[in-house]
Amino acid sequence: MKCELEVISGARAGHRDTFDKSYIGIGRHPMSDLRFDAEKDLDASARHAAVLRQGDTYILRDLGSTNGTFVNGEKLSGDRSLNDGDTLRFGHHGPEVVFRIIRESHDEVVMKAMKPPEPAQQPAARSASPPQAAPAPAAPAVTAAPAGTSATSILRAEIREQRGRFRALVAMLAIVLIGAFFVIVWQNRRSSQDLATTVAVIDSLRVELDSIRAIQARTDSQASRLRQLLATERNPGRVRQLRQELTLVENRSQNLAQVAAVNWNAVVRSNRAGVAIIFVRFPDSSMWSGTAFGVTPSGLMITNRHLVVNNQGQRAAEVAVQFSGSLEVHPARVERVSPSSDIAVLRLESTGPHPVVSGISTTPPEEGDPIALIGFPLGLDMPHGQAPTAGLYTGSVSRIIADSLLQLDAWSGTGASGSPIFDRNGRVVGVEFGGQRDTGGRVVFGLPISRAMALLPAGGN
Repeated sequence: MKCELEVISGARAGHRDTFDKSYIGIGRHPMSDLRFDAEKDLDASARHAAVLRQGDTYILRDLGSTNGTFVNGEKLSGDRSLNDGDTLRFGHHGPEVVFRIIRESHDEVVMKAMKPPEPAQQPAARSASPPQAAPAPAAPAVTAAPAGTSATSILRAEIREQRGRFRALVAMLAIVLIGAFFVIVWQNRRSSQDLATTVAVIDSLRVELDSIRAIQARTDSQASRLRQLLATERNPGRVRQLRQELTLVENRSQNLAQVAAVNWNAVVRSNRAGVAIIFVRFPDSSMWSGTAFGVTPSGLMITNRHLVVNNQGQRAAEVAVQFSGSLEVHPARVERVSPSSDIAVLRLESTGPHPVVSGISTTPPEEGDPIALIGFPLGLDMPHGQAPTAGLYTGSVSRIIADSLLQLDAWSGTGASGSPIFDRNGRVVGVEFGGQRDTGGRVVFGLPISRAMALLPAGGN
């Protein structure tokens, strides 16, 4: 049984896909099975929902989306069985999709049921008994066998010998081929894992490059527009205002040049292993995912309060942590929660030492400083059974808001909450906690790392 998803509204209206798999990821993430436009379908989350096949039934599950998932106008409050013709909407004003079930035709069922006839069994060849030596004749003279009979016997013996060698060769080739098959399967499995890691890294760098290009393009466009206005403006007050705006935009362009000049690869190599994706389940069975990072080898990690405390003030019932590049999942518990900041501290319950980030900066960032985020803004869209890989996303500090709140000119998305914010030297200067709506993830907010460090237990253990 298959299903078809047809997009009927949104940027990709008219797109149609047929699926024959047990898990169908839906969202703006580029690796989603049904992908929405990342720049236009902003009501949909990067990792919004999933359709799961359970036997002959399809289930729709919301994956913690920002704006909710709807079936025939009704908002999901849990898993829901889908019927042929249901209309799905992703976000209050997001793209709509029609779900259809495609059942196998009679011919397909018959073809699957039919099996090719078993090959006819050949009678087993009788193995000839070894010739028995005749007793030595009493007389020395031996009567020779007729020439024709002797030649035929020799020919038959040679044929039997060649058949034996041929069968032995076939058996040997079969053993070699079977061995080669398992070697190839093993190598392909290793290659698939390496490829998945490589693809994740490439995807991360591609998003990073796209982010810088997009910001630079907007900055250049703004600068060009302001210069055109200045060329025609005659009002002195308006001219001063336009020049101030142009100065800010030109400073922003210089900041982007600084971002591009930093060796972010070194920052990634030093810190990626200490960044982890966290899985959280609350007493009401709702589940979330986000990002955390290790700060002590004994297992203390920093993340956001809103990831481990829900809107009702309940702490997470279960927390699990999986570091970037690792298949091991560690149980964890909520150690401390800040009463005034969106910061929480986790403690791993498994024996260390555990990966950590390379260092914490004691110098707060300034406006214009280049920064990078390492985290999981695209959520859990990764190949099943393979290690997650944290992505790198660069930008700059666009301004410092009251109480040291950081506004970043970068890119982020669902799942990135709790990501460490790094300076050009690879030191953590802040913790991401969210972004501004309706900006496509381009305006990101962070808290200074000093608030998180103040929450750590005395001695840092």
